[in-house]
Amino acid sequence: MSAKPLPWADLTGPIYIPRELKPRKPYVIYACWAMVILLLVGGIFTRFKIALIFGVLYTLTLVTKKDIAVTERGLEIFYQMKITTNYNFWPWAEINAIVVEDRNHPEVIALHFGHGNASKRFFFTRRDTQDILVLAREKHPGVPVRQATDNPRSGGFSRRSRGL
Repeated sequence: MSAKPLPWADLTGPIYIPRELKPRKPYVIYACWAMVILLLVGGIFTRFKIALIFGVLYTLTLVTKKDIAVTERGLEIFYQMKITTNYNFWPWAEINAIVVEDRNHPEVIALHFGHGNASKRFFFTRRDTQDILVLAREKHPGVPVRQATDNPRSGGFSRRSRGL
């Protein structure tokens, strides 16, 4: 199965790709493939056939490719496996919060995108972060943009805050 073109490949507007903060080292990838071989051999030659299933599932996770982009349409995530693809799309109108988390890293800032009760965190360069926040305010003016150090919206549901 050849790699499919990305859903945002034909867009003319800005496309922001997050940075991978800690890519896998080569020895980790080799160790993962050794674990796959061990699981598959163990599943074939022992009575524990479930190891065969885990070996196949682990193989699928190793060959899965995940592409992420923030575009003028919203947040787009595209998973490509050997047997199938999955496309998650969060339009700007459905993103209910953006949280900016600056951990004083010299190059990147974490952005948390909220969608319903789900949240995704991605790391962008400082320049891209500013451009994404401008784009978010342009496409969805009502989206709250908060800093990770801000206080929560309410005092919670403790007994003291309810006067009990």
